[in-house]
Amino acid sequence: MDNNKLKLEVGDWVKGITRNGELIHGYLEKFQSNHSRVELKVVVSDNEQIIGSTVRLEKKDVVKIEKSLKSTEKQLETLIDLALVTRDHTWFMELSKELIERRKNVSSSNKRNTTIDHNDKTRRNNRV
Repeated sequence: MDNNKLKLEVGDWVKGITRNGELIHGYLEKFQSNHSRVELKVVVSDNEQIIGSTVRLEKKDVVKIEKSLKSTEKQLETLIDLALVTRDHTWFMELSKELIERRKNVSSSNKRNTTIDHNDKTRRNNRV
């Protein structure tokens, strides 16, 4: 797998294939640019026995997963659960902040839409 286009950093989500052919998704726990190997925590795999473990792979065998632009509330809640399980306080705080902001935006958007709907009804009623 060619990974030259993207710079890897600790905490990045990556996917790869182990020497045994196991498909894995996880995040980088250890990475040094001057070494050819990386360590990642396995979160998803077709081999359930390695989920939760740390594996070493050749840097060339992993590909960085680009973060999607927006996560749903449910996805954020799931990631918060994962941050708690992995005891990643920093990640937990980042995700919690993002979820709170998302809920504030949805709430204020709903209030604006309700106000707009009310104003539209008022205008329609005044025309009659």
